Amino acid sequence: MKIRCDCGGIIVDQTDYLPYKGHLISDQDWFDFLDAIDRAIEKSGPADKDKERAAMSIRRMAAHLTKLIYQCTCCGRLYVSNEEENLETFVKPEPFEGKSILASSLGGNWKRPLIGDWDDSRKGSIKGYLWCMDLKEGEGSFDSWGNLEETYYDTLLDLKEKNNSCGEAKVSL
Repeated sequence: MKIRCDCGGIIVDQTDYLPYKGHLISDQDWFDFLDAIDRAIEKSGPADKDKERAAMSIRRMAAHLTKLIYQCTCCGRLYVSNEEENLETFVKPEPFEGKSILASSLGGNWKRPLIGDWDDSRKGSIKGYLWCMDLKEGEGSFDSWGNLEETYYDTLLDLKEKNNSCGEAKVSL
């Protein structure tokens, strides 16, 4: 999905782990959701199938109770889905400072995914792709397995080092 912001910017929702996308849950639904999680943990059966069924019911409930929210990375405008599957727009009165309010509360300590893909049967010279939020555009396409593998492990080590140097994330209220 692509949303054209009133400022002219484009909000793209075509993958997971987006720092400008969130899931909004009403306070009226929040405690019902927490209670459902408690029930799933306490009352799911001992079999793996029971646990999977309980986990999937929580996922379905989360999808049902949440509204999608997007923030334009150009102007900071918020777009929130409503019951009619339209988007409500909210504008910040002060100038936008470029900080996403929807990014992980862990900030730089968020453990981002690193995904590699290689397929010898692809047409053309590009046979592999590497995706990670820390890679710059153009750094994720590979014509050599060795280059993809090397970049994958270098990026993985950089991410591990970064995470270890940050310590544990602490939340204070």
